Parts: sequence; structure tokens; C-alpha cells
Amino acid sequence: MKKIFCLLILVFYSKSTLAQKKSEGNASGFNQIIEKFTESLKWDPFSGRVNDSVSPQNLYETDEFKLSISENPIPFDTFHKVLINPSFTDDFEDYDDNYINYPVSYSVIYDNRLVSLFRNGRFVCHSLKDFNRDIDFENKLNSKKFKYHWVINGELGALSGSTIYLYSNGRWIKYKERFPLESQPKLFEDEDYIVFNDCNGEWGGIVYFYDKETEDIYFTESTCSNTVIKDRASYLVVAHMGHMMGSTSIKEIKNPSLLEKCTKSFLNKRRKGRILNYYDDSSAFEYRFKGFEILLFSSFEVDDRRLYLAHINDMTFIVELKNQRIEIVSPLFNDGFYTHNPTTKTFGPYTLINMDYYGTAKDKEVSILILKGNTITKLDWNKIQNL
Repeated sequence: MKKIFCLLILVFYSKSTLAQKKSEGNASGFNQIIEKFTESLKWDPFSGRVNDSVSPQNLYETDEFKLSISENPIPFDTFHKVLINPSFTDDFEDYDDNYINYPVSYSVIYDNRLVSLFRNGRFVCHSLKDFNRDIDFENKLNSKKFKYHWVINGELGALSGSTIYLYSNGRWIKYKERFPLESQPKLFEDEDYIVFNDCNGEWGGIVYFYDKETEDIYFTESTCSNTVIKDRASYLVVAHMGHMMGSTSIKEIKNPSLLEKCTKSFLNKRRKGRILNYYDDSSAFEYRFKGFEILLFSSFEVDDRRLYLAHINDMTFIVELKNQRIEIVSPLFNDGFYTHNPTTKTFGPYTLINMDYYGTAKDKEVSILILKGNTITKLDWNKIQNL
């Protein structure tokens, strides 16, 4: 009985020590955030504001929001690992060729594996348990060569030649339904819509809702969409643009079929310097949030709290929005990694954030964040990405 009692004390002590380490890690990261705001925002040359009173309750303030450190932070476990493309090569004739080392389409999560596709048309799979290669599963998938892949209706789908196949019961079968995408990521899918986007930065962006039943496509401006959330009966579209000081928005759409309609021939086209030569005049949306000098790269839920991956003042951390007040709940990795056109999708208990970086691999995926519960793992392809 005495041994059992001692063991319980040891377990309790270990858990308490872990919680204390998490808390200390958060505190250290928050201190770094305060120090950086104190140093960099003494004087803002763009707005002329003088910020000489930085505190946890008042880190930064604009006309749209006030930034502070949360009184209810979240102690995430964070891990970092490098994944190697097995066909990696550094034999380049030109720096721009470097993108061939990175996935040709954004990775997905399927059957408890991270599934990635490379330029040679072959899949590379990693177990989500330890991120080791799953060669056996790769061999099953690589019975054909593919050009792009997604998860479609919960199944692994991939484009080979001009045909989309689904992986079902250990083999690839032709997908007979209509599918609106060929070589771009999917943002969201439910029983009614497939959602995707166009992005041309400062020249504009569009988010599209493809109606599965009617095959109609509805659109509204969104520069540039990175996350689509189903919130009760509404769709929330999170978008950001890094041009100049940066801007972000959260657009609420209650009924996509009330948006303007377009034809498939207009997708991925630019006219008169914009993506489309017409606009969504439907007014079938409203903004829940709009702000400058902030980028929201992603949104996800943890413990029933809606959180955002935010980039402000060359720092990237996790925040919670409370009307016009933004509270930092985690310093994350205490760095300022950046991405241009990320996407966020959920796969069961996992949230996957795909991140590109133009200077490294153009529009290809260079890093991934995987969230499960209070654990966040950052995976970089081929080398540590200090974005």
C-alpha cells in the first residue's frame, strides 16, 4: 500500500512538474513578446504613434483592435521535426528550380497518416504516431503516377492524367462525380459545398462555393482566403493579405446560394488587373472582423475556444478574438515564421495547416502545422524553415 501511495505521489509530481514547465515556457515566450513590442514600437513611422507604455494589458493598439496577453493562456506542447523528400536533389541549374524538392500539392491527413505527393508523381506517407515513413502504404498508393491530390468526401482522391481516382478498399477506382478542382487546394467541404479560392495578392482574391447538387458556382471577394469554418448555419471565411502593413478579415456567409453566380470558365482568370471583371453585389454576407496591421493565417478550435494563428510585428503566435480585443493565448514557437497562401483543414481530431513561402519554393508547401488537442507539431520539408 505504501508503494502504491508513493507511486501516486510520483505521478502527481510528474504531472505538476510538466504543467509548471508549460507555464514557465509560456511566461518566457510572453516576456519575449513584451520585449519585442517595447523595442520596436517606441515610435511607429507609418502612423506616427508613440508607444512608450507597453504592458501585458496593452501591447499594441490600432483603430480596429487592441492587442494584449490573455489572462487565460493555453499551455501547448510544441514539437519541431524535419521531413526529408526521398527524391531530394540539390543539383539545380537555377535557384527557381528549388521548388521541385517540395510537395506538388498540399499534404493531407488520411487513415492516420500524413500523405504527401511529389513532382515525380509518387506519394510519401508518414505515420502520425511518430512521423516515420510508412513504406508499405506508399507502395500500395504508388500503383499509378499522380499530379495532384485531395481528400474528397472523406476518401483519398488524386488526379492521374485527366482522371480523378479515389483510393477505396486497397485500390484506386475512378471517381464518377463532378469535381471542380484540377490543380489547386481545397479549403473546405461539407454535404452541400466544396469551397476553394483564387488569390492574386494586392490584385484581389475570390472564394468560391461549388454546389454539389446543382454544380452552380457562387463567389464573393476574399483576399486571400485561408480557412473556412462552418459555424451553425453560417460559413465563416478567414482571409489575409500581406501587402504593405497587412490586413485581415472574417466574412460571414449565411447562404452561399444567395451570392453572385459565375461559370467555371471564369475560374483562375484575371481581367483588367483583377481576378474577375465583375463583383459580388449580392450583399449576402457581413464582416465579423476587419483589421489592418495584422494577419490571421489560420483558425481552429481547442477546448471549445476559437483560436487564430496571427502574425503581428514580425511575430507569429496564437490569439483569441473577443470583439475588437485580441488576446495572445500562446507564444507558440517564439518566432516570426511567415506564409503567403496557407490553408487549414480538419481531419477527425487533427487540424492541418499547410504553409508555403514564395522565397523558398514559390507556391509549394514548405512547412506544416499539425494540431491535436493541446499538442502542436511543426514539420519542415528538407531543412528547418526560418520563415
